[in-house]
Amino acid sequence: MRGYQGVLAAICACGLITACASDPISLVGSGVSDTELRSNPAQANLLNAAQTLQTSYRDNAWVRTDGAMQTARGWMDRLTGQAGSEAEPAEQPGQAYIELRQLLTLNGAAAAELVVTDVTLATAQARQVDQAARAIIIQPAGFTRSTLTRDLGEVETAINLTREAVTTFDAVVALMSDRFDEEQRARVNIERDQLAFLSESLRDHADALARLRRELRDVQPFS
Repeated sequence: MRGYQGVLAAICACGLITACASDPISLVGSGVSDTELRSNPAQANLLNAAQTLQTSYRDNAWVRTDGAMQTARGWMDRLTGQAGSEAEPAEQPGQAYIELRQLLTLNGAAAAELVVTDVTLATAQARQVDQAARAIIIQPAGFTRSTLTRDLGEVETAINLTREAVTTFDAVVALMSDRFDEEQRARVNIERDQLAFLSESLRDHADALARLRRELRDVQPFS
């Protein structure tokens, strides 16, 4: 009976995720609107930074455009005790990015310069989310559990996207190894390492936001 109830709950959750799969924030759904978040300057900054990151990462093919559904399926797998059973991506990491930027039509120096520019932009956008999340943590005033849940969702999405972007850029360096010389690879990898560092920093901030939300449980049990 208990197993049946667990499967039923997972099916219901999956239905909710499918309805919201275009918006990965809904995976921790709080029912909080963008307007409500924007009423608090710190949370408005996080929302703006997170949405800019999400749009840019997908439009520039630093991540797969089906990332939201992949995340939804992963959460469903965890609910049903099947973590790690996600299907392999349909295309090789970095392939869509290389095609979008037409890197194979460029010489090594031009291709490397374009990749460095993109990794630098990806890093800058991740840093904006990281700083906005930190601002909420260091001055936790005027927040509710519901809005913090939405904040946490924004940061969790940024974590997933930055991690995938790191994988993409690693794959690009590998796939372009015959075109990039040692100096060009080093330039890309320096920026790549900064992006990886920020992804881990976002992970720490997500943990801090979760703790902050738990601390509000006794004060705001129904928010």
